[in-house]
Amino acid sequence: MTNRPRSEQQTGGQGITPLQTVHTLRQTPQSPIESLSSQSIQRPMPQPAIKPVEPSTQSDSGFPPFTEAKTEAAFTPNFSPLEQNPSNQIKPKQRKIPWGKITLATITAIAVGGGILLAKFVPINNLDWMGLLKGRNPEEVFVEALGRKLDRPLQILVLGIDRVPGAPLDSPESFNGRSDTMLLIRFDPYDRSLTILSVPRDTQVPIPGAGRTKINAANVYGGAALAKSTVSETLNDVNIDHYVRIDTAGLVDLVDVLGGLEVNVPKRMRYVDKTQKLDIDLYPGVQVLNGKQAEGFVRFRHDEEGDIGRIKRQQVLLKALKAKLSNPTLVLKLNDLVTVLRRHVDTDLSFDEMLALGTFSLSLKPNQVQSFTLPGRPSDPNEFRYSYWITTPEQAAQAIDGKFQVKRQDTSNSQSTN
Repeated sequence: MTNRPRSEQQTGGQGITPLQTVHTLRQTPQSPIESLSSQSIQRPMPQPAIKPVEPSTQSDSGFPPFTEAKTEAAFTPNFSPLEQNPSNQIKPKQRKIPWGKITLATITAIAVGGGILLAKFVPINNLDWMGLLKGRNPEEVFVEALGRKLDRPLQILVLGIDRVPGAPLDSPESFNGRSDTMLLIRFDPYDRSLTILSVPRDTQVPIPGAGRTKINAANVYGGAALAKSTVSETLNDVNIDHYVRIDTAGLVDLVDVLGGLEVNVPKRMRYVDKTQKLDIDLYPGVQVLNGKQAEGFVRFRHDEEGDIGRIKRQQVLLKALKAKLSNPTLVLKLNDLVTVLRRHVDTDLSFDEMLALGTFSLSLKPNQVQSFTLPGRPSDPNEFRYSYWITTPEQAAQAIDGKFQVKRQDTSNSQSTN
């Protein structure tokens, strides 16, 4: 081949080869437009603009992994669907919890359990199903279906017994302590009323073998029989048909089975009694008390009101207890309630009589329940060796006249009948 002059190569003569032309273009200064055009020519294939990523996330190929990189391309490159959108990658399938099925199973179990308990205590045929469908009060239907009706007035002495140190729970000895609470209750189905008389535990009375002492000692010296006779004589021979003794652990278990009781604590209460295993620590305000707290609420007496203040709190707790027992869902807890009664209650009532009293009580409205306290006065500081609640026969008559039946009335009624 004949060599051509250099000037001929630089002027782009016809004898210049394509490779020489590209070499010449690379060496010749270019305008901005030419430079931009030449850069486009040099690229073998357009590439998407990739945002810079941290070096630690770069793959061996120099590109970021598809699960982390984000691209902003001017056009859609011919990538595979997986490369175009990392979210298209197959992810492990998450296992969902079947809450709907669990909830349905729970409701079914509760319904079946409730039905079994309901059938155990309530004759199913006695339920007014049509009344329920028409909007009748479920509480009234349930109480009516129990089938145990109170057919005559009953007057019951209820004693809350202090713990007996060293006596095993559930043993007969555990009911031989002092009576911390004394209530005389009249259940009257004729006028549909419930009357509660609270007898202060410090009431001064004569007890055979003990002299004049506090009425709460009667249970210690002679059990339920002596307690009944002592209360009867103190209240001008009032008639007492039956007794119920409840140990303090029974109140705790009862409240816990019911899920607590809502009461209004009127003041700060703090007291510790290691002998009675009391640790009372309550703050004022409306709150739901558990079993131990409820026990402390009714047994606290270390304030200016003393025993009378405690009686007021007992009446508050009784109202809260009645409201809780009136809930129709109580049927789900009947088995636990019966267990509590058998473990912590000593009574001469039959099971049917207890059900009849409970049925009657639950059917009453608040205005059909009345509560009173035996009138009297606290003893003067130097009047006796110990503090007492002093009452007179006139005050006892005031407490029972027109509210409770006395033995003399029973005798006169029987004589007139004969």
